[in-house]
Parts: sequence; C-alpha cells; structure tokens
Amino acid sequence: MIRVTVVRKNGNITGYYAKGHAEYAELGSDIVCAAASTAMQNPLAGMQEVLRLNPQYGFDDDGYITVTLDRMNFQGKEKEVSSLLETMVVMIRELERNYPKNIKLVEKEEK
Repeated sequence: MIRVTVVRKNGNITGYYAKGHAEYAELGSDIVCAAASTAMQNPLAGMQEVLRLNPQYGFDDDGYITVTLDRMNFQGKEKEVSSLLETMVVMIRELERNYPKNIKLVEKEEK
C-alpha cells in the first residue's frame, strides 16, 4: 500500500511524502502507482517550472518522494502554491476512495 502523508501547519501544507507500493498490478503496469506518482510530482513541477520556486525535495532509491516547504521563499506566491497542493490532496483522496486497498492518505497537523 502507498501511504501518502500530508503535513500541515495552521491548515497550510508544509510538506508531503509517500512510502510503500500500491501492489495493484505488476511493476510498469500499476495504474494506482502511476496516478499517485503523477499527483505528487505535479505540484512539484508546477512550483519549479511555472512559479519558478525552489522547494526542497528528494527521491530515495525506491522512488519515494519527500517535499518540504517550510524553508521555501514563496516570493508572494502562497495562494498559487496552495492551489497546487490542495489539488494534489483532492486527487489522492479520490484515489484512496477508489482503491482503498492500495493507497491511504494521512494528514498531520504540526504543532
């Protein structure tokens, strides 16, 4: 199962990460994995390529993604970044609703 964790502070997303495998189908044919990867990489690409921002991110050897925004200079583009991130959450929720055995969304509020 893919476990996507979205971290919030005061309701705003400050980062997200994913671990695990969907195990819906064989490697290279897994539509749940492909959809989750696309949903999580889309906001990252939007921040970098469209908004010209520099979020902290990383991929490990298994392709798991980690994105951290708490130290990023938003350059006054907080609303645009929020729209990208909240759209990702909507997409992950929809995947979770349709494939509950393969993906789970966890939202954590920082103190």
